[in-house]
Amino acid sequence: MHRAESSASLGPVRISLAVATAVTAAALAAPAGASAATLAVEPAEACYREQQSVVLTGTGFSANGTVDISRDGNSLGTLAADASGTFQGRLDLPGLVSGQSSLTYLATDTANPALTAPVTVVATATDVGVRPLSGRATRRFRIKARGFFGGRTLWAHLVRRGSRGAVRTVRIGRIKGPCRKVSARRRLLRQRTPAGEYRVQFDTFRRYRANRKVEYDRLTVTVTRD
Repeated sequence: MHRAESSASLGPVRISLAVATAVTAAALAAPAGASAATLAVEPAEACYREQQSVVLTGTGFSANGTVDISRDGNSLGTLAADASGTFQGRLDLPGLVSGQSSLTYLATDTANPALTAPVTVVATATDVGVRPLSGRATRRFRIKARGFFGGRTLWAHLVRRGSRGAVRTVRIGRIKGPCRKVSARRRLLRQRTPAGEYRVQFDTFRRYRANRKVEYDRLTVTVTRD
């Protein structure tokens, strides 16, 4: 499978300083007896799209101090706390090639390293797996997709190489769960579909547009004749 908008593997993320505000997301507190500091992500979701920008908020740190943000032991940068020990900044989640990943971020007070707070988020790639990629036009495809946050239904638009318009649009199935998944078996092409290569665009729009900017996967299936 070839992704039209492939993402890099887990790389560094960017944190930008923002003005501290009141905490509106539910904070994930450190274990009892550890520290009074908290760290939270807003919006609070069970699963996030890869490379999504979220707001990271911490409370209970040293007044007017600095806080180091790290993931897997690697520092991503520092943020400044205000007089109440609160900070807030933008966090860009990493890109994923496929699947999903559980990511734990740790905030550490630079003046008092014992003052820490973690938060864990689940991120998913926008990814589609299709098998088989070649064979008769009437074959059923096994389709597994994830990371389609833009709507309730996944659609496949098939376009023959050298053509601009969609040859066929097929409803794949309802998108379910926090990581927005679909699993289905579908026939994508008609019996008399001419042999050749067909580009498949997956998205959450019933109508196909070649110039629409969407989060989707593209792949190529080949129709053969005996």
